[in-house]
Amino acid sequence: MIYTCTLNPSLDYYMEFQEELKKEETNRSQLEYYEAGGKGINVSIVLNNLMIPSRALGFVGGFTKDFYINLLEKYEYIQPSFTYIEGHTRINVKIKADGDSVDLNAAGPYITDKSMEQLRNRVERLDDHDILVFSGNCPDYILNQVVSMLEGCAKEHVRVVLDTNPNIIRSCLRFNPYLINPSILELSEIVNKPCNELEDIILAAKECVNLGATNVMVRLKEGALLVNKEGVFKSNRTEHITCGINTVGMNDAMVAGFVMSSLRTTKAIECFRFANSCSDATGFSKSFEIRDKINAIYDTVDIDKLEEF
Repeated sequence: MIYTCTLNPSLDYYMEFQEELKKEETNRSQLEYYEAGGKGINVSIVLNNLMIPSRALGFVGGFTKDFYINLLEKYEYIQPSFTYIEGHTRINVKIKADGDSVDLNAAGPYITDKSMEQLRNRVERLDDHDILVFSGNCPDYILNQVVSMLEGCAKEHVRVVLDTNPNIIRSCLRFNPYLINPSILELSEIVNKPCNELEDIILAAKECVNLGATNVMVRLKEGALLVNKEGVFKSNRTEHITCGINTVGMNDAMVAGFVMSSLRTTKAIECFRFANSCSDATGFSKSFEIRDKINAIYDTVDIDKLEEF
């Protein structure tokens, strides 16, 4: 079973305006809607749209809790398994106006030691047949508890995927995570070195592999990079996305694609190809409805081996 863990989910409130927003005036939107948000939740949604079941872990609470969970009911293959807290699940406001976008993200509720222990009890049930995708921001005050929880997963041979704070990834490399998926900036923070050129990114990713990561996947401005003991691989689309309509979710879709493909093959290069297909399909989708687009894109994804490890 695939589990996704989002410590700080968000109830995303979208507002769309036809004209540019005007200061000190009343601006009336033409469209409003809500979506269940959070990086791990996005991974679960992509998996759902690919008809792959997952269980969603994390914290939800307050007056927004029930509405948030109700939003997930439309996804047949997502099984909510949240830990309930007293604080309110945050509401993020996503504004689109005249081609521009503004995100107003809330900090989120405080996570108590008791709530963290309840989450840990759920995670302790996972074993070597499971995959845990730990995504999204983690507050510094529970960092040690999160690292300890992920260490427990490693001891049970759970395949752990990390797309979270650089300090958590750095602390967990010794647990041999199956996949880490940092941005270029996050990768630089993990190794404490600048990553300005492709060569720098490759060296940093190699360092992460030497420190314990099985696979390191990094999205680039064009394509993506995969580094593991088999070598350094770069994806190149023949038609690069220059005006995509959903670039925010591309990274989460890439993680979902890699994880899904790993269920049917042990070849990381094939997982990487499918991950790129999911990411690029998302770039041309208003939501994560990408299933019909993936096959056409898959045939256009070229993977080049840049060098041996």
